[in-house]
Amino acid sequence: MKKQARRANFMYCDEKNPFMLADVDRMVVGENAGLECKMASPYMEDKWKDGKIPLSYLIQCHHYMSVCNADAWYIAVLIYGREFKWHKIERDEKMISDLVKIEKDFWENCVLKKRLPQPDGSELCDSVIAEYYRNATAQTVTLAGFDAKLRRRQELAGEIARLEAEKRKIEQEVKMYLGEAELAENKNYRVSWKAVASSRLDEKRLKEERPEIYAQYQRTIQSRRFTVKAA
Repeated sequence: MKKQARRANFMYCDEKNPFMLADVDRMVVGENAGLECKMASPYMEDKWKDGKIPLSYLIQCHHYMSVCNADAWYIAVLIYGREFKWHKIERDEKMISDLVKIEKDFWENCVLKKRLPQPDGSELCDSVIAEYYRNATAQTVTLAGFDAKLRRRQELAGEIARLEAEKRKIEQEVKMYLGEAELAENKNYRVSWKAVASSRLDEKRLKEERPEIYAQYQRTIQSRRFTVKAA
């Protein structure tokens, strides 16, 4: 089945909800539908198995359908440069309704009021908080209401350390199995342990032998270090 798609050379805006914008990849010719194109690594392959679509992409396509008032959206993915898949996503009014409510709440209560949303544990949230509160003042505040959460944090830190050690042990066993081979495959997994050449600046030697150049290009980066100690 062949379909044609054209470039969408402008930003779409929802007339009812002007805070909702869409910068889409393509619009499908002859249909009230669009096209989203993706590239995926082999590590994401299982998320596309058996007709599945990653939830974040499903939400993205429904956002586009809402903004463009489209009936459907196509998504195409090239996995590891060798496997091509595509799906047609039919418009889900319940999902769109929920999505509009969430986006409206974020716009009105966070963007307009310049208030950070509640943390979600993501790395992006880490970077936003670090940027928003990058300056520190020499003051101490009373730590109230966090004892249970900090105890849980300590428990999680211990569990994460145990799991990381278990993960490293498995990786070490597989590396010993590979030996000098750089690839291993079966019907379920593909393991790669390739030699990679990289160049790094020898800062210690530069500082000792050419201190004037080291000082010229040295820069101070301000950040805040977060630590937790039991009383």
